[in-house]
Amino acid sequence: MVINTNVYKTGLKPVNMEKHEKLLNMLMDFNPLVRFTAVCSHDGEIKWSSQRDGITNIIPLEDTKASIQRASASWNAREDLSENGTGRGMYTITAYEKIKRITIPLDDDHILFISTDNAPKNEKDYGRLAGMGTRSSKPTTSWPRSNRH
Repeated sequence: MVINTNVYKTGLKPVNMEKHEKLLNMLMDFNPLVRFTAVCSHDGEIKWSSQRDGITNIIPLEDTKASIQRASASWNAREDLSENGTGRGMYTITAYEKIKRITIPLDDDHILFISTDNAPKNEKDYGRLAGMGTRSSKPTTSWPRSNRH
């Protein structure tokens, strides 16, 4: 299995880059249905990503970036709910006909974005992927408010 890893213009410290690269590669190694993974800033900018070789993009990269920005805005809204007693959001899984998208807050400044094929060997695979991401995350004090609409 070959994985393409890309570093975008980042503000990530080298230690965080290494940690995020290991996480993305671990997710790719864990499940062959994982198509694309990315660590993104709180405003939806891709900081680090990996895409499985041989996979044809179903969604163009620009549309994926727009989706990540919407996911980031949704995490901002979820933070408001957590202040009302629901507790901190842990992850979301959004299902489409061809793919599933999992988003997980990693820390106060980053979210993890995972795109998988929508044909799991086992329905528990999605929960396992989300669990791997949440174990890598730090409890956030609060999601940055600067990006709220």
